Amino acid sequence: MKDVLNKSFRNNLITVPSCDEHNMNKSNLDEYLMANLSGKVGNNFVAYVHTATKVSRSRFRNPKIIKIEKETSFKLKNKEFPVLWITVDTNKLRHSFEAITRALYFYEYKEVFKGSCFVVSTIFNHEDDPKGTEFNKRSSDLLVLEQKHWNTKLQGSNPDIFTYQFSEIDGFKCQTLAMTFYEGTKVFVILNGMTEAEIKEAKPKLAFLTDAIFGDLN
Repeated sequence: MKDVLNKSFRNNLITVPSCDEHNMNKSNLDEYLMANLSGKVGNNFVAYVHTATKVSRSRFRNPKIIKIEKETSFKLKNKEFPVLWITVDTNKLRHSFEAITRALYFYEYKEVFKGSCFVVSTIFNHEDDPKGTEFNKRSSDLLVLEQKHWNTKLQGSNPDIFTYQFSEIDGFKCQTLAMTFYEGTKVFVILNGMTEAEIKEAKPKLAFLTDAIFGDLN
């Protein structure tokens, strides 16, 4: 733990231009994002430390930053760890992931991405939404397999906290961004660069594929 506390995670931080109003709104979303990501079961020890320090301070300043359903604990190697069950605002998280995606796109390509973004992650799985959960699982599994064949560089100067990788652009003017938080939470964002007319033209060509993979979820 001492090594984690003494280690700097601010190497080569990515910055992009933004207005003051956007920065103020983003600050609140960043706190909410960290509160949800750092405490997720399956992440690394850095996430645990952030939960116990930064997130704890955020919750002290704003107790309503996360909505807690119940508090329990689990045992691991004769040690007991506290566990919070929380209600997640998926719209806030999707907005944050899209904002990160557009910022990274600008950082990489030096231009604003004007298309649409679609977020996929098992972080949105919920027992009350079996079809949505199954869709997230199948989509994430497919994208994990695809990522292994991307001929692009995995980026991130602080891999214990965050790494990202853009795929190549495909024949439908789409590419995917894979983001990994705390080595345990994977989020994919599909960037669609097609116009409405191009989307309409492409739908019949993609229908057989989507029906084969997700047809039973309709």
